[in-house]
Amino acid sequence: MDLQRATQAFMDFFPHMSLYAIIRSQARDLGFETSSDIGVMADFMNTNQPFLTGNNSTIYAVASIDLKEDGPTVVEIPPGMYGTANDAAFRYLTDFGATGPDNGEGGKYLFLPPGYDGDVPDGYFVLRSNGHRIWAMMRGFGEVGTGEQALDWFSQRLKVYPLDAPDRTSRYINVSAVGMNPLPPEDGSFFAMLDQIIQHEPTSLFSAEQLGRLATLGIEKGKPFAPDARMQGIFDKAAQQGTAMSRAILYASREPDIQYWPDRKWEKMFVRNTEFIRDSGAADIDARTLWHYQAIVVSPNLISTTPGVGSAYLTAFRDAENNMLMGDASYKLTVPANPPVARFWAVTAYDPATRGLLASDGAITVGSQTDPVVNADGSVDLYFGQSAPEGFEQNLITTNPDKGFFVVFRFYGPTEGYIEKTWVLNDFEKIGG
Repeated sequence: MDLQRATQAFMDFFPHMSLYAIIRSQARDLGFETSSDIGVMADFMNTNQPFLTGNNSTIYAVASIDLKEDGPTVVEIPPGMYGTANDAAFRYLTDFGATGPDNGEGGKYLFLPPGYDGDVPDGYFVLRSNGHRIWAMMRGFGEVGTGEQALDWFSQRLKVYPLDAPDRTSRYINVSAVGMNPLPPEDGSFFAMLDQIIQHEPTSLFSAEQLGRLATLGIEKGKPFAPDARMQGIFDKAAQQGTAMSRAILYASREPDIQYWPDRKWEKMFVRNTEFIRDSGAADIDARTLWHYQAIVVSPNLISTTPGVGSAYLTAFRDAENNMLMGDASYKLTVPANPPVARFWAVTAYDPATRGLLASDGAITVGSQTDPVVNADGSVDLYFGQSAPEGFEQNLITTNPDKGFFVVFRFYGPTEGYIEKTWVLNDFEKIGG
């Protein structure tokens, strides 16, 4: 009975753990001390930072907010910046930028703690959070540049501070070269971290059913967490089972409409919606796991149906013959002419074990920003493996021959061809190995 309940708790609380693991890693590995510390991946994300399906096509800035520590907190963003803030359950709070309430003009966002009943000043976009911890991720495009230019761009434009301490010093840290581990544990230590979440967050963040299940496992607000050897063994096994179930949901989905095009292997990352609620009102628990086990950040604009707004993501785990993609084989992926994007598209390879960027000896992202060789008809042939045909070297994504891999195809500013499914992406064609 304890094993069954612990396994379900692993599944139910994985989103909470995913956000907490990021925030904890930013403090432990990156040296964040306050919410005013902002990490900038000024030289792009790399394999030392295995964020779940993070990408190395855009420049990220990240901040950790704790309303329990700082009280009402302000995020100031400039015109043209994009981003999202999620609460302690990795639920959507707001977007920043063109898809947020500032409509791309920039502004001040005020995040209020649970139950806050104090004065709310004018001049802010006000968000009331159900939890204390918030993770904010911002992206810059175009003029942001890279390296010191990117760090300088963010330091002059982005601020995070308590409402009552607007002059608090901010630190802007180039974290691109710093290793970190933002992944939730997949062993029994998961439950010790889960207890830390329960102790820190208000009970209102959770359902009574969730808290009741945890109480039977010795995780209860205001009480010490002290599992004996028997329970620690159960926690280890529960984490193993929860991980196995999550991998099955991701890599062998039973969703009948998981494929974006019915005759292609490309799969949706969000099955129905970003609230993970079925039309019947039931929680969409497998869809929730499908997303949170492979990715981070929740926003309705990740499945935008407004042409040119937001972004869209598709995954490929298998080739045209329905075999898993393997690093010791060679593949070709033909991207048809005129990809339906207002901004750009990119294909990135990932490690199935970590769901982070694939460690390899070459490029792991190719897209419209990397100037691939374009065929006479406007299509682009991408190659995956250890080599590409002569003249197509810049179209090569280098895989790791000792591992499998999967890819995410990103559409930034998806247009009608994607939304209406009139533009159809080809499947992976195995050409060697």
